[in-house]
Amino acid sequence: MTPVLEAKQVRKKFGGVVALADASMTLEKGEVCGLVGANGSGKTTFARIISGLIKPDGGELYINGSKVDLQLGFEAEQFSIALVHQNLSLVPEMTIWENINLGREDTGRLGFVQIDKAVNKAHEALKELAPHLSVYERVKNLSPSQKQLVEVAKALSKHPQILILDEPTASLSFDQVKRLFEIINKLKKQGTSIIFISHRLPEVTEICDRLVVFRDGCSVGVIEREKINQEEVVFLITGKRGEEIGKVKAKPESGETKADTVLEMEDVSLGDSKEGINLQLKRGEIVGLGGLQGQGQGKILLILGGLLSPTTGNIKIEGKSVVIRHPRDAIREGMFLVPGDREREGLFLPHTVFFNLIYPQFSQRETKFFLPWKELESEANRIIDMVALVPPDKNMIVSNLSGGNQQKVVIGKWLAMSPRILLLNDPTKGVDVETRANFYQIVQDLAQKGASVLFYSTDTDELVANCDRVLILFEGKITQEICGEELCKERLLEASLRGGDIAEN
Repeated sequence: MTPVLEAKQVRKKFGGVVALADASMTLEKGEVCGLVGANGSGKTTFARIISGLIKPDGGELYINGSKVDLQLGFEAEQFSIALVHQNLSLVPEMTIWENINLGREDTGRLGFVQIDKAVNKAHEALKELAPHLSVYERVKNLSPSQKQLVEVAKALSKHPQILILDEPTASLSFDQVKRLFEIINKLKKQGTSIIFISHRLPEVTEICDRLVVFRDGCSVGVIEREKINQEEVVFLITGKRGEEIGKVKAKPESGETKADTVLEMEDVSLGDSKEGINLQLKRGEIVGLGGLQGQGQGKILLILGGLLSPTTGNIKIEGKSVVIRHPRDAIREGMFLVPGDREREGLFLPHTVFFNLIYPQFSQRETKFFLPWKELESEANRIIDMVALVPPDKNMIVSNLSGGNQQKVVIGKWLAMSPRILLLNDPTKGVDVETRANFYQIVQDLAQKGASVLFYSTDTDELVANCDRVLILFEGKITQEICGEELCKERLLEASLRGGDIAEN
């Protein structure tokens, strides 16, 4: 049978950076093919090439057996290809229905958009994924998970022959992922061919019929479903066996009791909840914020980071009450936020790695015109080495880095400022296994040196592996604290799912 899609030896450079050196794959009708690899391995570049968004420097592409002239460029819809972007393609100021129909609006004889028809199309696209969402809501008012669902719905509304999903579950809850997988299986039975790009190996193992592995811009292996094994997948992705990678490991024991309280929140309101948040963070401690997604964890970090103002309560740092109305107030206290949306909240994308790394220091200096540039360049190079940036080039434009390497820049800019308190908002979302291990080591090293860390993650394994204790939130309230021998994945899941019952007892 002729493959729906066949790509051979696709190559692409951005300046002096090789994004793809030799990438090949085939996709059969009604197949879910996983595309996996480390950050910067070329997966997203490859997806954008086969969906017509960028031209490669070389290689061949066949769709339904017919060769496509890549140098002429092509429209994805010409070949019934739809891409769900990792970096969402939605227009924030527009409504959901306008985004879903954008560029494909039905018009009447006089050229006016047929709004009723467009609204119905949006309802149809959303009814299985997110029926609770109003198509009249503006995208800027949606949560990250809701935006992701709208992005998927937009692609599904095109009824594609080939659907490319680039990190579609990174912002989704467990139930939302389950629903998406049901839709993927339904599409598969209808004959739709799907490329599923993800760093979440358990999900890849569950949903994919076959895996293609990318490393350093090359396709290095194909694994059929019956042979998919996480250890083998990790080996192909990294070129290293498990014992060489620096796996997620148990928290280092400090051998001392953490006694000094660095941060206190006293009856701090999160909005609708009648109960305020009360928590303490001790010197050198890593405290996790657990619970189901959207229970107030992000609001706590935004309040402490100066991006959200509580209506009541008191915040103390080392016993002294502080007022944090702006990010600069938090920064002056040595409290730094690694945000959940790195592109919108953590980086200046059109600028260099160097600019992004030194900007926080620049903004804090009284004198802005006479700066020790050699000293700052040396510091930037030190941070680049510390976070293992790929490529290790301070002059690289940040928008040209992979998602995982962008995240390294986000945390790297704070490392030079000796954080007293580090606030982490789901920091490894969309990050590969080796980058995660490096990130965990950086966080643990900071804690060993006396920094305190408040760590929210949607990945329960991360909380277990890295935190001294975990606070479970439910509807804006801390309902449980789990530590010691009880701190395990099963206990966290149970406490998260039973949060409401526990809160009422």
